Amino acid sequence: MTKRGKRSQRHLIMPIFVPHMGCPHHCVFCNQASITGSNPHMSPDSITEIINEISEEVALRCSDLLSPVFQGPLNDQLRAQRGRLFRREIAFYGGSFTGMEKKVQMQLLSAVQPLIRKGLIDSVRVSTRPDCIDPQGLDLLKEYGVMTVELGVQSMVEEVLQCSRRGHTADDVLKAVGLLHGRGFEVGIQIMVGLPGDDAQGNAFTVDRVIGLSPHFVRIYPTVVLKGTLLLKWYRSGRYTPLSLEEAVDLCKRAYLKFHRAGIPVIRLGLQSSPELEAEDCIVAGPYHPAFRHLVESSLFYDMASCLMGKSREARILRARVSPSDVSNIRGQKNRNLYQLRERFGLSDIQIEVDMKQPRGSLILMNGRKLDRMSYQTLPFS
Repeated sequence: MTKRGKRSQRHLIMPIFVPHMGCPHHCVFCNQASITGSNPHMSPDSITEIINEISEEVALRCSDLLSPVFQGPLNDQLRAQRGRLFRREIAFYGGSFTGMEKKVQMQLLSAVQPLIRKGLIDSVRVSTRPDCIDPQGLDLLKEYGVMTVELGVQSMVEEVLQCSRRGHTADDVLKAVGLLHGRGFEVGIQIMVGLPGDDAQGNAFTVDRVIGLSPHFVRIYPTVVLKGTLLLKWYRSGRYTPLSLEEAVDLCKRAYLKFHRAGIPVIRLGLQSSPELEAEDCIVAGPYHPAFRHLVESSLFYDMASCLMGKSREARILRARVSPSDVSNIRGQKNRNLYQLRERFGLSDIQIEVDMKQPRGSLILMNGRKLDRMSYQTLPFS
């Protein structure tokens, strides 16, 4: 639970990408067209067509979560189940929604209203910049059913914001979040690691400042060098050196632990994989991995197992008990954790047991007759 309350429902998000629309700046790292595969000059009329088509997709994606006992047309089932299982949202991503002209915002939001009236969609979320938040704009969002606003904060270090050419300040973030909380919006914050001019100390500062803002959730993205960006020129000239994958995992691991202990969910770690993003010439350099979150959580489980094993070496056979959701995390990428633990502690075998009642993010080790446990909450910072 966050200080502002918990995200009590599962979310089914239907994204519509509006890359660069409403953005008054071009950040050194940004190429939204490459990330999303969408046309950066997409018109509101074409987006309206997409929204009209998406209602069928919403129905199909929701249908497997409906009660098999309920009889009747699919749309009636969706309306009957509304609010019980999950919150269904249309999300406008990729641009700065509140930076668009008001008439464009109204056209896009108006196109969603039939889906809300039919009960197919519960609400809308938008992503935007901290310096594009004002009371009048928030009144408009409220009027059209927007419940969640995600802010592209990226850093709370002024020098990093300037070097990345973000065009906003840390003070803009403070003001924007205060307005959003005051109007009752669910607030999400996006941050990046490995930006130009940033380091481990700066990243820790950003995480601590963001925790102090009490967002409902965060996203963490390692900086990668994309084609068509100023960062690519800096990389080729030697002005910018991206993080290695190992460095990015370590920084994100520390941030993840801090947010977890503050009760703030990290809903994404790493860029969402896509055919466009994984095209041969899209990512030129940097710590991209299609299963980046798994790398971070696997590293955390390795740290927990190592910490517990350091206390006792009574047996050569180790039994590890985890939640079903954490089996892949204790194993690690391609069973790397198991191999490294066997080598490091001279184990002959590691047996994994699944406990349906065990919380996610926790590990119980049975080393001989000794039983010990650890979780994300109690893992010491290295």
